[in-house]
Amino acid sequence: MSVLLSLLALALLVWLWQDTLAAREQAEHAAREACGRQSLQFLDGSVELRRTRPARVAGGVRLRRTFRFAYSPEGASRREGFVITLGRRVENLGL
Repeated sequence: MSVLLSLLALALLVWLWQDTLAAREQAEHAAREACGRQSLQFLDGSVELRRTRPARVAGGVRLRRTFRFAYSPEGASRREGFVITLGRRVENLGL
């Protein structure tokens, strides 16, 4: 019985890790596009996970994740933006 629980826990962790990577890819894509549309420089080449929390939606519960990224308007200063995903879908983006 404990082996079964251990396998279930491991499967849950693997699912969470892969789901977070997929959401991160969507967030990075959205951040790059937003920076490109605004003629901003996307810095560091990636986004960073800041928060994960459950959110109730129609049909169940999904994970709402907040990612942070850095950008620069002229290359000298550094500013922070954010992307909020609900599941694997981008819900909000701020510069």
